[in-house]
Amino acid sequence: MKSKATRKPYYLSGRPRPVVSATNLGAEHKYDPDSGQVFSEVEIRFNSKRHVDWVKARRGPIVSNRKSRHDKGARSLAEMAIITVARHIEDLTPDHLASVPWPMAMRIWQQLVSRRAESLYTWRTFATAYPSSEEFGQPEYRFRVDLPTPVLPYVEYFAGITSNDLSWLTCLRTSPNSKQMGTADLVAIHKITNLAVLDLSDGPITIDNRSSTFDERVMRSWAELAVAGQAFRHLRVILFGWQEFLSDWIFKYVHAFPSLCYIIVTDCPKMHQRNRRDWEPLSAAAGWEARRAKRSVKDLRPIIESAKPGLGYISGFYDESMELFKDLTHSGRPDLVERLPLLEVEVGAPRVWRHIVDEFASTRTIFFENIARQTRDEERSMAVQASNREQTKRARNQDLAPQGTASPPPKRNTRTGHVPRPSGKSVSDLLGEFQTL
Repeated sequence: MKSKATRKPYYLSGRPRPVVSATNLGAEHKYDPDSGQVFSEVEIRFNSKRHVDWVKARRGPIVSNRKSRHDKGARSLAEMAIITVARHIEDLTPDHLASVPWPMAMRIWQQLVSRRAESLYTWRTFATAYPSSEEFGQPEYRFRVDLPTPVLPYVEYFAGITSNDLSWLTCLRTSPNSKQMGTADLVAIHKITNLAVLDLSDGPITIDNRSSTFDERVMRSWAELAVAGQAFRHLRVILFGWQEFLSDWIFKYVHAFPSLCYIIVTDCPKMHQRNRRDWEPLSAAAGWEARRAKRSVKDLRPIIESAKPGLGYISGFYDESMELFKDLTHSGRPDLVERLPLLEVEVGAPRVWRHIVDEFASTRTIFFENIARQTRDEERSMAVQASNREQTKRARNQDLAPQGTASPPPKRNTRTGHVPRPSGKSVSDLLGEFQTL
C-alpha cells in the first residue's frame, strides 16, 4: 500500500524559497462603495530564484565537455587546474585571479564558453582582473545581457552593470515607454557612471505600453548632474528612437556631456529632415553638424550590420566614436583613450533599428556629429608656435638689457612730454609790440 507522505516544507526539502517582490512600488488607493472604506492595493508577484540572482544566471544549461581518452594519457596539471577554476568560477573574485597570467586566464574563459557556463558575474570578474585592451578588452570578449521582461526595480539592474572603478564600459538599450519604467527609473540611469552608449528607443505600441517618460525635464536633470561631475563623463553616443517629445531643446543641454560625439535621431515627430529650418540654427550654434538624409542612412548601415552573433549593434557606435573622441576640445573630457571591456545590456523591449537596413533612405533619420574639435596636429602646432614666441621674446629682452644693471631695458618708441620751442622773445616784449601798433 502506497503511503501518503505529506509535502516537506521549504526549509526541509532544500528547495529555494520563492522571493516576493512588489512590481509596483506605489500603492494604488481605491474606494469600496458598499462598505465606504478606502484601502490601498499593491500588486505582489512571486519571482523565481533565477530572476533574483540574474547576475549569475548562465546563458544556458551547462554542457559536459569531457574529452575522450587519448594516446597521450591523462590530462596535464595545467589543464586540470583550468577545469577546476572554471568549475568554481562563481566562488572567485578578481583578487583570486591577480596572480594568474593572461594566457592562462584566456584558456579558463574559453573553457567557460565551451561549457556555456559564462554569466555576467564571471564576465565582470574577468573584466576587472584583465581590463587592458590587449587582454579582456579585445572586441571578441564583449558580452551581452538581455532582460526582456524586467521583474526587479530598474536601479538594481543599473547597479549590476556599473563599474565605479571604470574596469569596463556599458552600452545600454531601454524603452522609456515601458510600463515598468517610470520617470525616476529613467533619471536613475545617471548612476551608471561607466555608461558609454545610451539608446532610448520606445518599444512596439501595445496595450501595456504608454507615452514615453523622456522629456526636457529628464534631460535637464541629466545635464545638471553632468555639470556637477556626478554622471555621464564617458557617454559618447546617444540614440533617440520614436521619442514624441524630443525637439530642438536637446541642444541646450548637450554641452554638459564632455565626451559626447554623436547624437542619432530616428522616427521622432518633432525632429526630422523635413523641418531642418526649425532646429538646424540651434544645432549649428551649439556646434553640431546635421548630416543629410541619404548620408545619415549610409553612415548608419555599416554600424547596424556590424552586429556579431551573440551581440547587438550598439557596441559598433562606441567603435565609431574612437577617433572623434580623441579630438574633442571639451575641457571636462576624460583622458580615456584605451579600449576597455564592453558590456551590452538591453532592458525591456526597445525597437531594433532594422529600418535603416531594410528600407530606403528617407527623411526620418538624422545623424548629428560634434564639430567642436580640433586635430592633434593643430594642437601641437599651436603649442610649438606659443613656445617659439616665448623664446624669441626672452632672447630679445636679454640682448637689449644694459650690462651691469638688473632693470629691464627701456621700451622702444617711448613718448616724452611736450617741450615748447624757445622763440627768443619774452611775453613783455610781445605786449609792447602790440601797443605800438
